[in-house]
Amino acid sequence: MPALGKKKGDVLISYITEPFTNAPWEPLSNYHTMYWECYELARILSEKGYSSDIIDSKNTEFTPRKPYKICIDSEKNLERFLPYIPKDCKKVFFEFMSDWKAYNEAEESRLLALEKRRGVRMIPRRKLDPSKNGELADYIIGFGNKTIFKTFEKYNKPVIHIPISSVKEFDYPENKDFSESMKNFVWMGGGGAVLKGLDITLEAFSKMPEFNLHVLGPASAEKDFTEEYKKELYETPNINYYGRVDVTGEKFKGIIDKCSAVVYPSGAEGTSGTIVLAMHAGLIPIISPETGVDEASGYIPLENPTPESIIETITKFSKITEVEAKKISKKTWEYTRNHYTRKAHTDACKKFIEKELKI
Repeated sequence: MPALGKKKGDVLISYITEPFTNAPWEPLSNYHTMYWECYELARILSEKGYSSDIIDSKNTEFTPRKPYKICIDSEKNLERFLPYIPKDCKKVFFEFMSDWKAYNEAEESRLLALEKRRGVRMIPRRKLDPSKNGELADYIIGFGNKTIFKTFEKYNKPVIHIPISSVKEFDYPENKDFSESMKNFVWMGGGGAVLKGLDITLEAFSKMPEFNLHVLGPASAEKDFTEEYKKELYETPNINYYGRVDVTGEKFKGIIDKCSAVVYPSGAEGTSGTIVLAMHAGLIPIISPETGVDEASGYIPLENPTPESIIETITKFSKITEVEAKKISKKTWEYTRNHYTRKAHTDACKKFIEKELKI
């Protein structure tokens, strides 16, 4: 992306390239927040007079050949780039999840817990490669909360919070009937069903026939998981599995309109974009701290979640009044509208670029 006005220098962004390959009339993908976020980062830098070269973070062949002023990487490329960039180049690690070692340990812990409960070993699906980005970067910025940022403490560098954006915002559902929706919950997440806590959520709701669980996500692509949880996913009357659902469509709106809360006991994230989306829709978050949502948002915490603790939390939640449920829902929605938007993301990026990078 070229600089606007007089060019002041070059920036290398190692992130995602798809947003820059669209034709001018094609909209950015709403599949994930990263498509807009990466484009927005380059746009801000362009506005400030910097030309950006963008590569995919998984590109292992690109060799820097310009005197880059800033190098921004989201995975593990800083070590490889180091011999080719100027010594005074400002190195930025833009993290989108907890530190790689903590992330891998979280998945292994969940897999071992599942093996202990049901005697089956699943394939690890979200394993991250080792990365020296944390130790090599001059700045660590990105998504998360205190729980996520704590995984970077060993690098003795402050983590500058950049709030995740949202692919869609919703008006608050003023007319929602909480007397009915208090019986309905949704789990929505991406790949890595065990790390994301779908296994323990299914086990919990299979023992709570009085509550309905609506499951959205690509779990059907994980054959070992669907084979083990066939009964819960496909044969349990109070559990409905939809697969991937377009979050901008009417089907998605129909599902969330009848639910009171989103249940998401994830083991590791940066900040879960799906949970932020659910909060934008007024759903009450019953989530683990590892989901990466701000503590001040007022979510209902699932600490060290198990099927039993989820049952306990849902049962306790179901006993609050409809008035109290609506109050929590409205507070969640208001917080999200103020803290997890494209504007909030842009403002935080600009503040970092101006205050820390001084451009």
